[in-house]
Amino acid sequence: MPEHRQRIAYGTREADVVSPCGTVVELQWGPLDRLHIQERELVYGAMVWLFFAVDAHIKGRLRLQLEPGKELVFFNWRSPRETIDACRRPIYLDLGQSDQVEGQHLVLKLGRTYPQRGWLRGNGWLYTAESFHNWMAHSIPLTPWLPAQPREEHTAA
Repeated sequence: MPEHRQRIAYGTREADVVSPCGTVVELQWGPLDRLHIQERELVYGAMVWLFFAVDAHIKGRLRLQLEPGKELVFFNWRSPRETIDACRRPIYLDLGQSDQVEGQHLVLKLGRTYPQRGWLRGNGWLYTAESFHNWMAHSIPLTPWLPAQPREEHTAA
């Protein structure tokens, strides 16, 4: 990420990253209370959240349900971040290298979500970390990552 796109002053706040198209990307590693979420969304305007969810995914608390060739994926997240429902701007989750998809480093964009007593269920779209970085650094449009179609077995006739 070019240095001139990092740690940009916005009033009393400092945006983590500003993409070439002007969208703020707020990188969130730890907990953040609702008031700070609302404040950042108000100050930054056009922004997205990128939450670190590698531990939840690696430990099996955040699981994906994939269908080969389909862009839309479903997820179940046990004990999700408590304040994620306070976000009104787009939310992306950094999943790290996923054992569910042959070690690909993926980012999940949340679509519809359904909170249920200790769970967050919903759907979304997967992107490679490289694709997300290219969007963030160069405004190259994101292209969803598609789960591979199962290989067909060919038998000799």
